[in-house]
Amino acid sequence: MQNITDNITKQLLEIGLSDHEAAIYGTLLANSPASASFVAKKCNLARSSVYTALGSLTAKGLVGTTFKNEIKQFMAEGYPAIENLLKKEEASVTKKIKSLEGIKETLKAFGNAELKIPQIIVFEGQESLKKIYLSMLREAPNNSTMYILRDEFVWKDPWSFIFTKEWSERVKRFRKENNIKTKLLLNDSKEEHTREKYYKSRIETEYRFLPKENTIKDFVIYIVGDVISILSMEKNNLIGIKITNDHIASNFKNIFEVAWKKSMK
Repeated sequence: MQNITDNITKQLLEIGLSDHEAAIYGTLLANSPASASFVAKKCNLARSSVYTALGSLTAKGLVGTTFKNEIKQFMAEGYPAIENLLKKEEASVTKKIKSLEGIKETLKAFGNAELKIPQIIVFEGQESLKKIYLSMLREAPNNSTMYILRDEFVWKDPWSFIFTKEWSERVKRFRKENNIKTKLLLNDSKEEHTREKYYKSRIETEYRFLPKENTIKDFVIYIVGDVISILSMEKNNLIGIKITNDHIASNFKNIFEVAWKKSMK
């Protein structure tokens, strides 16, 4: 008898009953009607746990009640009750799947079949900027263009490492591996005009000068692929934000191209 009960309990677990529900329902199948005290003793469970599980089984239609000598008794409903429960669950799952399809169509209607949440990183300091810049080059798509809008910060002493052999070789390696070209917007300043020989020597770089009325100060934007980094270069307050999101990056590229067309070679 115990083996039969154990097998039934195992099968009840497989159809989705909890441990307590399966043990109690299995006990009632062999001993209905029975009191909560009897079930608690047979299943070796606290009466509070038994009453909780009996309430759940009753709600599922698997257990009914009667009275004997004014004591409430519980009875297991048979196979039809289990079959009915599973049919209800099947109908519920089918309804949920249909609702899911409806949500999918709604998202498509808004042109957003997949929710693409931007990845945002806030960083501070020169070392963080160096890591962000190198990661953008390293992860850039093949045959891509890096769009850069910046002021004259690169010519200031704290940034002289940019022209060291070690840094230059790292940057060149990533650019070569991913075949990255550059479009660079600069201030129309005396400082930048004195550097034109340098810019002209960089075959992979196109550059233009912003209109004087659009001069920028202590500010940089890098865009490549689906990544954009925006930097504030104020003295002793270098801070930036890196955003990975195709929609945002694409729109910033469009804004860059508008500025590019207004700028002079």
